Amino acid sequence: MSAILPIIPVSDLRSNVKQTLELVKNEPVVLTQRGRAAAVLLNIDAYNKMVQRLQRLEDFRDEAAALLAQAHIDNLEFVGLDALATLYQEMLGEDLPFA
Repeated sequence: MSAILPIIPVSDLRSNVKQTLELVKNEPVVLTQRGRAAAVLLNIDAYNKMVQRLQRLEDFRDEAAALLAQAHIDNLEFVGLDALATLYQEMLGEDLPFA
């Protein structure tokens, strides 16, 4: 994939669907509307790979949180929800889903 993605105005997409779909086979295409990025077209294989990777990363995140919790249990350490939420934020850069 090139460093700069092809940029196509939505109005051009309407008249050049086949050409745009050919571009999308090789790399994502940025669609603009009124001169601003509005959407990204991505071929279905790249999209599916991206979704699968995201799912694996989320599974890994959840497993890491479970292992961390188990380690605290094994050490008989009590960790309050606030401390766990802080640790989760520090390690994963996001808030606990239920905190």
